[in-house]
Amino acid sequence: MSLLAQLMSETWYIERPGEMVRDSTGSYVPGPPVRIPVERCAVATPYGVTVGSSSEQNEGQSTVTTRRVLFAPIGTDVRPADHIVRGDERYEVVGRPVVLPLTSLAHVEAQLQEVTG
Repeated sequence: MSLLAQLMSETWYIERPGEMVRDSTGSYVPGPPVRIPVERCAVATPYGVTVGSSSEQNEGQSTVTTRRVLFAPIGTDVRPADHIVRGDERYEVVGRPVVLPLTSLAHVEAQLQEVTG
């Protein structure tokens, strides 16, 4: 088994709002979230970052921002503001994902962020 196959061996879910529906007042609102399984992917710390987290104090509360990177197979439809979910872990896609098709390690990369506190 190649190193890439060993690293990209997890299943994560892309979660995004469902199709627009009308609510009880007649306004259009996003429908129930849709979860799309993505096999053969990995979530790791960003390049050059040992921990991938930062912390700050605001008015007596601690806010922790955790940064990660999603590595997914070519063709994965990841969009800005999607959520990447697995179990208790939930990250928001930050910015536009990058498609790297012309390398021997072709994949889609998306920057992720989790803010707690």
